[in-house]
Amino acid sequence: MREMEVRTLSSISGEHRKRGMILAVTMMMLVIISMSAVMLMNTVYLDTLIAGNKRRETMAKISAQSGISHFMAMNFYAQDVAEMLEDRHRATLIELIRIPDSKQSYKVEVGNCCDINGNNLPPDMFKVISTGYYGNTSNSASEFTLEASVQTR
Repeated sequence: MREMEVRTLSSISGEHRKRGMILAVTMMMLVIISMSAVMLMNTVYLDTLIAGNKRRETMAKISAQSGISHFMAMNFYAQDVAEMLEDRHRATLIELIRIPDSKQSYKVEVGNCCDINGNNLPPDMFKVISTGYYGNTSNSASEFTLEASVQTR
């Protein structure tokens, strides 16, 4: 008589379970790696947006500083500003100026009211308010305002 090898269902099922576990673990690893890649791409995208916003804000701040420098170069005295203001507390001195070859612009206003505590400024002092813009003139992407108190004699 010949011997015959007989496999039962119970001896085969252990091998299939191992293969099934390997497949399940591989699929889980694939899901984890895919989620990590998506999260990394999302983080990079958000960081790019934040960096762009910060750049636009910095450019608007530089524009506002240009407005202050422009005003200081005009050598106004407190008496000149008081005559210009008449009964108003604030007036536009430099209308919106676009900086050549850029998306930057600024405007400068002057005023005689008020200090940090809300008190009126002394007669030899006035406030310069420069607003810098970055982007299209009609619809700016960023805006930054600088205030400076100027005292003259």
